[in-house]
Amino acid sequence: MKSAVISMFAIASLFAVSVAYTQESIQCDGIVSILRISNYVDSGSEKGLREASEKHDAWYKSHGVTENKQVVIPILQYNEDTDSLVTDSSRISTLHLNSTASFAAGEYQGDSMWNEFIALYNKNTEITDSFYICLPDSLFSSQ
Repeated sequence: MKSAVISMFAIASLFAVSVAYTQESIQCDGIVSILRISNYVDSGSEKGLREASEKHDAWYKSHGVTENKQVVIPILQYNEDTDSLVTDSSRISTLHLNSTASFAAGEYQGDSMWNEFIALYNKNTEITDSFYICLPDSLFSSQ
């Protein structure tokens, strides 16, 4: 009996989260995405992060999710001495475009392919900030 009550509570919680998410997503007139800012770890590199991102995309595709994409975006800093932009060597960002499409494969997270790209992410970076953002549709139009 106790486990049935716990199961019902878990299902109700999932439904509540789903409803709350749906209500929030209605406010986005564009594409819900996740922006993550990460610091490089000692042995980390942009090349290693890009490899993790590619494996992340491949994992989604192998699980039938083709409407989203992981994008590595270098962070730039302004150098006053040279009056130029330079790549920030201590941190980097990633963008998970159309992150809501990934919910379709959520039950498969934690398999060996998943663990492989997570290990690559962890070998290269540590997430310091993560934000859900609404990218306007006009950003992707050809106008």
